[in-house]
Amino acid sequence: MSPTGRATQGSRPLGGLYAPVADAVCFVAFVFFGRDQHGIHGGLGWFLTVLWPLLVGWFVLALVTRLYTRADRMWLRLAVTWIAGVLLGLVLRQLLTSHGDSFSTFTVVVLAFIGLTTFGWRAVLVGIRRAGRGRGARVPEAA
Repeated sequence: MSPTGRATQGSRPLGGLYAPVADAVCFVAFVFFGRDQHGIHGGLGWFLTVLWPLLVGWFVLALVTRLYTRADRMWLRLAVTWIAGVLLGLVLRQLLTSHGDSFSTFTVVVLAFIGLTTFGWRAVLVGIRRAGRGRGARVPEAA
């Protein structure tokens, strides 16, 4: 992968097989921190009710954009997945759960948190790889 996020011949998507897991962790963290912020202690059922539509929206768009299978235009694929995937998740949340407040301040908060975390872990990984190349060391690709 080039420093711009463009694919080099034979390259795999950034994060390899761990990328979907890292993205899912971002969503789990969002729901976990939101639960603590609002003092909600509704148990696992509440947690999953908030989590599942967001994850489904994200991963449907990740499949459409080929976020995890194509290394070229990584940042563009991520941006489309981020905006459209989160919005699809919010539509699912609105239609299929009892949460009627999907399009409110919640929209801004989920977009900001998920944007910062999903772009963030990738930016850190790119930085680590660049630093490794700068010292002449080879930084292994994730599986």
